[in-house]
Amino acid sequence: MKKIIVDSHNEVLPYWFKERIKLDHPMAVVRIDEHHDMYHECSALPAREGRANLDYLAKILPLVSEYAIREINEANFTCAAFHYGIIGTLYHFDPRNKKINAYGRISGSKFINIPITKEKYTQFRGKRKRWIVWDETLTRLKSQHGKTSPLPQTLTIRDFNREFEGIPFSIMICFDLDGLYGIRDKGPTEKIVGERLRKSKKILECAPSPIFAGIARSQTPRTYVPPEIVDDLQNEALRLIEMIYN
Repeated sequence: MKKIIVDSHNEVLPYWFKERIKLDHPMAVVRIDEHHDMYHECSALPAREGRANLDYLAKILPLVSEYAIREINEANFTCAAFHYGIIGTLYHFDPRNKKINAYGRISGSKFINIPITKEKYTQFRGKRKRWIVWDETLTRLKSQHGKTSPLPQTLTIRDFNREFEGIPFSIMICFDLDGLYGIRDKGPTEKIVGERLRKSKKILECAPSPIFAGIARSQTPRTYVPPEIVDDLQNEALRLIEMIYN
C-alpha cells in the first residue's frame, strides 16, 4: 500500500488519477476528516471529450498536478474526482461524530446513488470558462453558509462494514489530520486525539486492503491543524494505518 503525505488535501488528486489509470473501474474512498470537502464550482480540465475514458485520463495526467494546485482547492477537489470518474463513492467519517456520511454507495458489484456532476460556462471579457458543478436535477443537494454539496446518506458503522464485505472495488484511505485535532478544538490534546484514533481504527478495520493511503497536514493555504502538533498527529495517523494494514 502506498502512503502519500501532502499539505493541502487537494494535492492528493494527481495520485488518485494515477491509481485510477491502472484500473478498469472507479475507486471507493474512505475519508477521515473534519470536513467533507464536497463543495463544487471548480474549474474543469481542458477538453471534456472522453473524460470517462482511461486513454483520456492518461493524456491529461501531466496537467493534473498544476490543476490540483492552481485551479481547485481543499473544499472542492472531490467534486472533480467524481466528475472525471476517478471515484464512485466516498464515505466520510468525522471522529467527532458516531455516524458515517456516504456520498454514493456500494451495492454488490456496482456503485449506486453516485453524486452526478455537470459543466457550466461563464463569460468574462470575451473569455469562456468551464466549471464543474453538481447536477441539481440528478443529485439531491444542500446549502450551508452559501456553499452547496450533495446530501449524504447517513450510515452506522455496522452498515458501513456490511457494504465493504467482499467489496470488488479498490479502496483508497484519506486521512486529514484535522480529523484528529483541529484548530477549533479545545481540551486535553492527548485525550481527544486518543479517543478519535480509537474511533478511526473501527472505521479503517472495515476497509480491507486499500491500495493507497493519503495524509493531509492541512497547513496551507489555510491552517486547519495546530502547527505545533501536526508532526505528532502525522506520526499517530501513520502508526494507526501501519498497525491495521501491516
